[in-house]
Amino acid sequence: MVAAEGVSSISRVSDGLKWERWLALGAGVLAFVVWFVWWPYQHWTFEERVSVLSGWVKILMLGSNSEWQFCLVVPLIAGFLVYRQRATLGRVPVNGSWLGVPVLLASGVLFWLGYKVDTGYLGYAALQLSVAGIILLMGGKEWMRLLFVPWVFLVFAWPLFPLDTLLAAKLKIPTAWIAEKLLTVVGIGAVREGSAIQSLADFGAGIKQGERFTLDIADSCSGMRSLYALIMVAVLYSFMALNRTVPRILLSLSAIPLAVAGNVVRLLLLTVASLVMGQEWAVGKQVDGQQVDSFFHLLAGFMVFGVALAGMFGLATWLEGRHWKRVRLVEPKLEVKSGGVGDGMTKVLVNAGLLFASVGAALGLCAMTPEQPVLREAGFAPQLPEWVGGYHGEMKEMSYQERMNFDPTVTLLRRAYTAPGARPVTATIVISGEMKRTLHSPEVCMPNQGWTVNALQPVEVKLDNGMVINANVMRLFRDVEVAEGKKVRMRVLNLTWYQGSNGYSTPGYNISHFMNYRDAILFGYNHRWSQASFFMEVHATEVGVDDPLGEIIAIEELKDFAQTVASQFVKVPAS
Repeated sequence: MVAAEGVSSISRVSDGLKWERWLALGAGVLAFVVWFVWWPYQHWTFEERVSVLSGWVKILMLGSNSEWQFCLVVPLIAGFLVYRQRATLGRVPVNGSWLGVPVLLASGVLFWLGYKVDTGYLGYAALQLSVAGIILLMGGKEWMRLLFVPWVFLVFAWPLFPLDTLLAAKLKIPTAWIAEKLLTVVGIGAVREGSAIQSLADFGAGIKQGERFTLDIADSCSGMRSLYALIMVAVLYSFMALNRTVPRILLSLSAIPLAVAGNVVRLLLLTVASLVMGQEWAVGKQVDGQQVDSFFHLLAGFMVFGVALAGMFGLATWLEGRHWKRVRLVEPKLEVKSGGVGDGMTKVLVNAGLLFASVGAALGLCAMTPEQPVLREAGFAPQLPEWVGGYHGEMKEMSYQERMNFDPTVTLLRRAYTAPGARPVTATIVISGEMKRTLHSPEVCMPNQGWTVNALQPVEVKLDNGMVINANVMRLFRDVEVAEGKKVRMRVLNLTWYQGSNGYSTPGYNISHFMNYRDAILFGYNHRWSQASFFMEVHATEVGVDDPLGEIIAIEELKDFAQTVASQFVKVPAS
């Protein structure tokens, strides 16, 4: 009876007001198309600016972003959620609310800021907010309440690529730690170093460490790249099948631990398969320094989704019982003014005028804004000394992959330094190009080259002129087969930092991004960030043999070397 009363309280729109509804819809669609489909917004990775939605499609269609292509279907799912409410929406009158005006103005500011700093993420935020503003202004609060769930779900259409670097590395270590503990509990001897898990040595049987199995959790296997999709599925599942708010929130949040649990199960499967069928059959093999996954390894990757989906179903059943019998979109309760028939033509035209005025203001700000912030002088001088004490540096050319990744205006200098009886060091400086910041994060690049990150520690590099550089030292290792059946563990150090144009240094890739956006917005200039990297080979030992004291000594040697070299290319900021 309550549901029937709720439906009867919503007045049907009279035939005479159908034109007003179509006018409101048409105005909203036209404003959206001009704003986000037509207006050239950002360069993305292309030579010319393209619109928010055009750039969104092009970025997702790149082969390197294939794991984010599920974002392309999110608008279709959101549209389906709207379609399921077509009967209710047909009964709701158009009562536009001017609360949509401040929402549209806020989205216009976000759009302009994103245009000014040339980033797509603020464009995504502006689009998301503008949809709410258009619904409020042209439809009204009742429409916003009905469409709130599809609007929230639309958030998953926007790929958040920085999450790979922000969270993937943080999920690898806990996942490996849990897997190691579980293997120990079931009687399988394992040892973990960083994100790598290896079988224990059995000296009595002549079996070396890692001979029975060796597993390393890559970023793509850490659960992060599946986590975003799993949260999307959990949110959709919670609104389709659950009734109460708290169970919905719990089910949505469960995607995080369930993604980790799925990866742990995957690691256990790979371990057991390596023991039974062999490492190459279960995991794959190295070909020209690159890991080629086996079919079973690829198949085991689906275990993440299997465990997560099963866990979601079990949790939903525990929270609300046999929820699958009522899988539907739970419509919000509406309170519509009794007898209201909606806005007349005049009110709709006024609201449409406010909508186009808001869009025009945002695009007008963009038209008056320089397309590129003022390019500041780089913080590095493009030079590396040929001699550093007893070290001699041989110039190295930019690699083919680097040429493909960097734009032509990027400056890269590299020297390989060697000295009798000393550890070799490769020094590299990269100065950003004119169009886009094209620096990269070593937390991503090094694992992609086959290295496992063992630890990351902050250090200070004190230059001869008194400047103090805040840097990070990454301790890495990689197992290399030097002969059939014989592997050695290569340990290296990588000292890196980012240098701004005003003498500011930071070890963090994301912090440099934030500083660049902040100063582009506030002061209208591009820092033209530079990156320094000092790569030292520490030693190569038998797998399972450690030399922590040797690494500590090597870190101090690398700091001293970086201090001497950096004193010659880091520019002193103007006072």
